[in-house]
Amino acid sequence: MGDERRRLFQLLAVMFLWQAFVGIYFLSLVQQYLPQQLHAGLAYSGYAMATYGIAKFVVQAPAGWLSDRVGRRITMLFGVAISVPALWLMMAVPNEKAFLAFSAVLGIGAATMWPAFMAHVGETMPASGRNRTMTLLNVAHMSGVGLGTFAGVLLVDYVTYGAVFWLCIGFNALALLMVARGGCYRAGPCVEAPAPQATAAPDHGEWRPGIGALAIIVVFLTLGSSLHTPMIGAYVSEFLRVKMSTLAIFFPVPAALAAYVFWRYTRVADRFKRHVPMMLGLFVTAISIFGLTLTPNPLVVVPLVVLAGLGAAISVPAWSAAALDATDTGARGAWLGALTALQGLGVAAGQGLGGVIGGIWGPLAPFKIAALMLFVALLLIVAHQQTQARRGRRLGRYATQPAMLPAAVPVPAAD
Repeated sequence: MGDERRRLFQLLAVMFLWQAFVGIYFLSLVQQYLPQQLHAGLAYSGYAMATYGIAKFVVQAPAGWLSDRVGRRITMLFGVAISVPALWLMMAVPNEKAFLAFSAVLGIGAATMWPAFMAHVGETMPASGRNRTMTLLNVAHMSGVGLGTFAGVLLVDYVTYGAVFWLCIGFNALALLMVARGGCYRAGPCVEAPAPQATAAPDHGEWRPGIGALAIIVVFLTLGSSLHTPMIGAYVSEFLRVKMSTLAIFFPVPAALAAYVFWRYTRVADRFKRHVPMMLGLFVTAISIFGLTLTPNPLVVVPLVVLAGLGAAISVPAWSAAALDATDTGARGAWLGALTALQGLGVAAGQGLGGVIGGIWGPLAPFKIAALMLFVALLLIVAHQQTQARRGRRLGRYATQPAMLPAAVPVPAAD
């Protein structure tokens, strides 16, 4: 196995294992163990999510700065390592207030890991393959969450909560082992990806947004991706008037077709510029989410849900690849920490607003506003890309314009 493929496999394994733990933690431990086993009020599930999210948001940017100073791998090791004793203590101390404290520790672990992880991807994978890499990492992310959720539900229903905790600890320990297998421990960036050739001509048509543009775009992108999520249950029961299990029957065929399209896309992802998959994915997702409010027919709703997921699976990795491009020079960890913190804040704000909006105007309103937010993100990308293209064409004209030579000074003829 080549070095690049080996590094990619390690990154995919770490992503898959960590997200499998996250899927188990949020569904089985936060939403079932806490109210059922510890007999805490239903509000404690929200408190646990809030302590995790707040700790992650507060620590993420400083953790990215720290990874610039002490190295990516060491920072990642710390983030994964502190989660193992936190989970063990959470199991050993069955108390709802202690659960909240350990949930905050898990949030700190996630905050410490993600900026270093993203920076490590940018520094070990060539720029020409970043979009495909981020797409594959997104697949590992979703697969890990799916496996973790499924495994956690089975263990809760048929085994014990102790088995759930040990499975979480096992996933974290394996992720820790995969991170430890890496070879870069020195402080500062670990640059292994081939650098671009200095003689290459500048591509004035390439879309390379700055940190500020990406920050504004990701706010609307995450709001549009999360506003409707608190209302999914009410949407299914009140608008579709079916059970979740009934809806699930219709998913396999369109999901298989979407998976085939997505796999074909991963092979050509980096042949497009960053803005093309972002715009396409946002457009498909926005249209699909808005379409969900127009019909209660499950035969139409299920394909729209699959299309919305496919669009998100294309647009989000493209944004991540653009973020890696924008942080190619200096303080990468700190900037990625700030961007991922803003991304998490957008998700939390979207979920909070979605619950409020749905409670006031009904379950369909968050879906319509979510589609609007995604269209705003799409328009921002179009406007920014057009501005850059015009500026690039002006620079190109100036670069090719011949320099003005001073007028010749007459030389007197020799006698």
